[in-house]
This record gives sequence, C-alpha cells and structure tokens, in this order.
Amino acid sequence: MNEEYRLIVREFKARIAQLMAQFNTVDSDKLQLQKENLALKEKINLLEQEKENLGRKYENLRIAKVIESGYNDNRDAKQKINKLLREIDKCIALLNK
Repeated sequence: MNEEYRLIVREFKARIAQLMAQFNTVDSDKLQLQKENLALKEKINLLEQEKENLGRKYENLRIAKVIESGYNDNRDAKQKINKLLREIDKCIALLNK
C-alpha cells in the first residue's frame, strides 16, 4: 500500500509540473498579447488623430475653395467661417480655464 501511495504522489507531482509548464506558457502568451494590444491601441489613437487633422485640413480647403471661387453661395462660406470662429472661441475658453 505504501508503494501505491508513492506512485500516486509521483503521478500527482508529474501532473502538477505539467500544469505549471502549461501555465507558464499561457502566461507568457498573455503578456505578449497584452503588449500587442497596447501597441495596437496606440496605433489606433495615432490614426484617429491623423484622421481628425486631415478632416480639419479638408474642411479648411473646402472653405478656402468656396471663398476663392466666388461663384458658390456666400452664405455657406459665412456659415463655415462663423463655425470656425466658434471653435476658436471654445479653444480660447478652454485655455483660460
């Protein structure tokens, strides 16, 4: 009976060692995926900022084109300019806080 217990204990230790090895593998994979996830989030933030900048540039070019052409509705150009002025006022208000 004593030999039986020793075999059971050895088998139990072997299984624990195997589980620990699997845990270490999964843990290192998890860390790698977390790093990759963080890098991708940073890339998304950069791309969103770039998108916003390009959107602003596009809007400014569109306004400039409307003003330059003179053939389009001047009312539209005035509205765009007023919108830009409101945005500038908001920025100034935020800076003053």
